[in-house]
Amino acid sequence: MSKMKVIDIGQRTDAWFKWRAGGITASDVPIILGLSPYKTPWQLWAEKVGRINSIDISKNPNVQRGIRLEDKIRQLAEARYGELLFPVCGEYAEWSVLRASFDGVDSLLKPYEFKAPCDSVWDEVIVKGNQSDTYKLYEAQVQTQCVVAGSNSGRLIFYKENGQDHDVLITLSPERKREIISAAKTFWNLVVTNTPPATDPNRDWFIPGNGNDRFKWESYAEAWRTQQHRIKVLKEQLKALEDEQKVVQQEMITLMGPFMQADVGGVKVSRFIKKGNVDYMAFIKDRYCSTGASETELEPYRKASREESRFSFSEDELVNVDVSEVISSVMPGYF
Repeated sequence: MSKMKVIDIGQRTDAWFKWRAGGITASDVPIILGLSPYKTPWQLWAEKVGRINSIDISKNPNVQRGIRLEDKIRQLAEARYGELLFPVCGEYAEWSVLRASFDGVDSLLKPYEFKAPCDSVWDEVIVKGNQSDTYKLYEAQVQTQCVVAGSNSGRLIFYKENGQDHDVLITLSPERKREIISAAKTFWNLVVTNTPPATDPNRDWFIPGNGNDRFKWESYAEAWRTQQHRIKVLKEQLKALEDEQKVVQQEMITLMGPFMQADVGGVKVSRFIKKGNVDYMAFIKDRYCSTGASETELEPYRKASREESRFSFSEDELVNVDVSEVISSVMPGYF
């Protein structure tokens, strides 16, 4: 296998982020192959062509835990395999667009990838093994690292803070290598030609086409922003009035003393005792079992699902490059 071109660049630096954005990385390939629950091929494409901003995951506790434990896992692997492991970056010798950032490579350029998952993901990997979605996701990442490094195999190590680890050998077959390179080149062609891949209506974003649909959407969006701003102001005013009203009501109740009813000055007051809600989960736990009912047991009693919508202001300046911060009125005639 051809050996990779080592890139002299520090990981998690500004230059590193720019370098990653200029190609297809080992962590991009599982997305391209449709193995990622976190990002779709369309979302990755939109990031690469500058349509949307990538989500900042630096403050994600799982990411932070992985960074914090990376040196410890590397030391564990070095002791286990008697090799010094170097966290380097590299490009595939035969196609520099394909690149990888390695947690470690040994003297033969075999890649080592370290993961410090949350408890639920750890349990999934241990129980389901190579059939778990998480395993398949990271298997593709390590296999791509093998392509870049020119290696037939690599190691994937899952690690828990209590010292447990799950160490897996990942192999790269010629067929899988061809599949990865072909998928990466096909995807990169979509990037350079600014051609969007197929979208998933359940996961990707609706974008209106040019013409009347876009004009309608942008008109409605401006109306929504204007009205949402007014709603916010009115809610703040209402909250202040409600707080003042609570003070007045409490003063009137104090004046009533022990009386439970009043009807004076155009205001009628009825005081009463309202029973608290029943904590049914606590009741089931105490009466029938110590652990309570599981989600699986409750599922047959769940009412029918319903579709709901959540609207919020978008802060992505790439998507909303033409949106002014100044709230303007929208003429009803637009609709």
